[in-house]
Amino acid sequence: MTGWDVALLAVAGYLALMALTRLMLRRRDAMLGEFREELHRERQRKRDEAKRAARRSKAA
Repeated sequence: MTGWDVALLAVAGYLALMALTRLMLRRRDAMLGEFREELHRERQRKRDEAKRAARRSKAA
């Protein structure tokens, strides 16, 4: 292998590593966003259930 071959291989490896890192970061951010939305919906659902239970206990 010549010096140019090594340089091209190093550049290709660096580019592949950077692309993979960016993909993994995007996926992580997407998963965190989905988790936060689900957490928000669950908290809202529990809050609504507590309000309904309070109304039922007042009505009874």
